[in-house]
Amino acid sequence: MEGRRSWDGVPLGESHSPPQSVPGRRTPLGAVGLGGFYMQGGQPPPPPQHCYPTDENQPEPGTSYAQRPINEAKSKQKMRQGKNVRLNINARERRRMHDLNDALDELRGVIPYAHSPSVRKLSKIATLLLAKNYILMQASALEELRRLVAYLQSTATAAGIVPPPGFDLTGFPAAAKLLQGPIPGPLPPPEPPS
Repeated sequence: MEGRRSWDGVPLGESHSPPQSVPGRRTPLGAVGLGGFYMQGGQPPPPPQHCYPTDENQPEPGTSYAQRPINEAKSKQKMRQGKNVRLNINARERRRMHDLNDALDELRGVIPYAHSPSVRKLSKIATLLLAKNYILMQASALEELRRLVAYLQSTATAAGIVPPPGFDLTGFPAAAKLLQGPIPGPLPPPEPPS
C-alpha cells in the first residue's frame, strides 16, 4: 500500500489535521452536510500548500492597482450577464411550466371525469393516464361500431333487404369512413362543412 495516495495527495492511512475553516469558504463543508461524502476520517482536507487564503472581495496578491478596477468591472459585468442569463432561463422554464399546466387543465376539462368542487383535481400523471385510457376506449368503441355497420350491411344484403331510398349509408361521408376500416398513422384534419 506504500505509495498510494488519497485524492488530495495525502498518503492513505494518515489523517489530516482538522482546520477550523477552508480558505475562501464562509462555512465549512461539514457544517452544511456536504463534507461527509468527500472527507476521509470525517475531517476536511487541508488546503494545498501553494494556495493563499483568499477572499472573494479582495483582489489576488499578484495584481497591480491599475488592473484592479478593470478586473472588477469585467467581473461585475460577467456577474450581471450570468444573472441575466439565469433570470432568462428561469423565466423560460416558468413559462414552459405554466403552458404545460394550462394544457393539462384544458385536457382535464374535456375528459369525462367528475368536475364538481368536492372532487380533487387530478394530478398530472393521473390526467395523462385517464386521457390515454379514454382515447383507447373511444378507439375500441369506434372499431366496434365499424364491425356493427359492416355486419348490418352484410346481413341486409344477404337477406335481400333493400334499404329505403335516402337511407344508403354509402351516401354519408362519416359512414363511408367507418366502412373503410382503421386508418394507419395520424388522423386527417376534419373536413369543413359545405
